Amino acid sequence: MHAVRKQFRDGLYRIEGPAKLVVKSGGFYALGRFFGEKDELIVPRGIVICLKVDSSCIVDIVGGIIVEAKPEEEVIDIWKKMTDEIVKPSRIVIVGETDSGKSTFSTFLLNTALRKGFSVALIDADVGQNDVGLPGTIALAFPQKPVSWLGELDPVSIYFVGSNSPLGLEDSIIVGIVKLVKLACDKDLIIVNTDGWINNRRALQYKAKLVEAVDTDTLVIMEGGGASEPIAKIFEKTKITVVRVPTPPASKGKERELRKLRRELSYLSLLQKSSVKMIELDKVKFWGVYSFNGQPDPKMSNTLSSILGLNIYVENCGNSIIVVVKDERDCKKIEEAREQLSKLVSKNVYITCLNELHGFLVGLINERLEHVGVGILEELNLEERVVKLRTPYNLDDVRLLMLGRLRLTKEGVERERSIPRLA
Repeated sequence: MHAVRKQFRDGLYRIEGPAKLVVKSGGFYALGRFFGEKDELIVPRGIVICLKVDSSCIVDIVGGIIVEAKPEEEVIDIWKKMTDEIVKPSRIVIVGETDSGKSTFSTFLLNTALRKGFSVALIDADVGQNDVGLPGTIALAFPQKPVSWLGELDPVSIYFVGSNSPLGLEDSIIVGIVKLVKLACDKDLIIVNTDGWINNRRALQYKAKLVEAVDTDTLVIMEGGGASEPIAKIFEKTKITVVRVPTPPASKGKERELRKLRRELSYLSLLQKSSVKMIELDKVKFWGVYSFNGQPDPKMSNTLSSILGLNIYVENCGNSIIVVVKDERDCKKIEEAREQLSKLVSKNVYITCLNELHGFLVGLINERLEHVGVGILEELNLEERVVKLRTPYNLDDVRLLMLGRLRLTKEGVERERSIPRLA
């Protein structure tokens, strides 16, 4: 696609991506920074950016849809004033509905902070639409120069959550954010951009705990349709400064399919960089589960295998036993006999089905409990005592595997979101 040269007069302009703009002369203000000669603005698909031109400028444009905007349709001047006032050494948490402008306002904040000479940390805690890291992770970045969108940032550290939804994983997300905040404590400004789940009591409690855990100085509430107002009310009479930021009246929400496509492009990028690697089962532990963290019981394995006519692996875990089988058919037989087995051994019986684990996202954790990468589980082979992972990361220092709740196909398509059957 060829570039089109366009001259902008004084005024406001709205551009919808995908688009690339290169300033040839003059310049414009956008995203908390001034774009001058030779500067580039990248607008991703589904994103709308407002430009303010104070004097004539000439720009080469590839793609995009550009329209003139009326002052009442945009909030760029309000955002500029607010970011100038907000940006100072502090911790800022941004809360708002989906498509209320959180990521764009985060970009405004970090660009403004860099212009003022502050060091900045950006924590992208939107597990479903993470621009900095992979979906299913929380990512920390240390911006060194102004950006057009958060996707330009490279993560310096991640925390694996393992799902594209915060539901049921609220505590994990808060733990991850706190750990990343500690890594960023020497920066002047820490910005935490959160997900858009805010529309019920559980979401409200989650966001309130998150704000408290970060030791927040400034809580930015993106006004959107008003769903975030209760969280603003909670903290109005505390030490936290609550700032309500208007959402652009003409903002364009991302379609659900576009969101899914963006996530799957991230998975595909991971897969393209990956190869199948093996790690010995005896060198790693699975995080937060009974399976493979108990005492192998060969005698009971042989006994139950003979009784049921199956190839069974058994581990003792205190008042429970873990029965590991290969496929769904064997799993069904164990399910049918679970009550009798429990009475026979006088213990609770939990079941792990190995084939059902194939395709799940896995977090890679080292001995210092640092989350060092992400993979996709290819196979857990008990005969060879190995775990096979598709990942671009080195497994030499990996000591813990954290199984996520998202299963992918080999093409990077989201197959399902569920809790894997790993007891």
